[in-house]
Amino acid sequence: MKKKLLAAALTLTLAVAALTGCGETNSNNSTGSNSDLKPLRIAVMTGQPDQYIAEIGVKEGIFEKYGIDLQATEYIYGINTIDAIVNGTADLGEMADYATVNRLGNTYGATDLVVFSELTGSSENVGGLYVAPEYADNLAALDGSKGFMSTTGTVIDYYVAKSIEWLGFDYDKQNIIAIDSTQTGLALAKSGEASAYVVSGANTKYFEEIGWKLVASFDDIGLETGSYMLANRSFVDANSELIANYLKAFEEVKVYIDNNLDDSATYLAGKLGIVEEDFKTSWKNLNIKPGLSKEAVDHLNDIREWAYNAGRFEAQYDIVEFFDADAAKIAFPERVTFE
Repeated sequence: MKKKLLAAALTLTLAVAALTGCGETNSNNSTGSNSDLKPLRIAVMTGQPDQYIAEIGVKEGIFEKYGIDLQATEYIYGINTIDAIVNGTADLGEMADYATVNRLGNTYGATDLVVFSELTGSSENVGGLYVAPEYADNLAALDGSKGFMSTTGTVIDYYVAKSIEWLGFDYDKQNIIAIDSTQTGLALAKSGEASAYVVSGANTKYFEEIGWKLVASFDDIGLETGSYMLANRSFVDANSELIANYLKAFEEVKVYIDNNLDDSATYLAGKLGIVEEDFKTSWKNLNIKPGLSKEAVDHLNDIREWAYNAGRFEAQYDIVEFFDADAAKIAFPERVTFE
């Protein structure tokens, strides 16, 4: 499929909640005196639940309780976390649904990656397609307009394509503006250099503050969201007990944050620079439930079929080929429901 990409090279000076950069999270607070702890290197996504859970879980000693010396490194997108797994600098990482099927499709036959657990889904899909105010009452004018922004290579590619499909436009005739972050998107929106963007969670308020309008919700467009945990199959096969303990700890931290939301928000604001109220709003909208379900298979296969038909990759495969349920069966056997 042909794309008309307009590169956006802007200095990232805007502070938008949930996007704070990348680097070492310094989540490993272990003194190293407990030789029984097993190291586990996790690549976390900026402003995503796995990062928050890593920070709070280490602070509260929950990962140590499960025998894990968690060593977390931060990356801005899921495609970067998975690159870290592939190049051997991380053991586990999170990736969104579209990015998962896209990576597996484009490396089919040459990848060792597997999905070993669901991670999150949205119980309430906050946000959707936002447009510049001049288009709010005239959506037809978006056809061939300044451009739909997309953080290329991420799930936003899928959201934008589905939004264009919902609008009834020819995707190949649209200007797709490749941006590197929501900060860049907000800067372009403020300067009037873009027409539309798919925004979710706490970031919606920043676009609303500059006058952009929500014209179609995720439900209107037919979008469901979710993220998944991946590792190399060889690592899962050799460390199923360790990964199962990580999943158990992950869920325990989730429950801790649920029960201590204000304190957790205050700690994370001081540690990561996020906005407390934005974190609490986003957290309440998440459905975190590690496991591997039939619903996960159906959801990922639906996206895979769309991506294949849209020409994003040439491999026709079933997502179950890339499911490894060994760890999930140990941690939460009742949640492994696919065949």
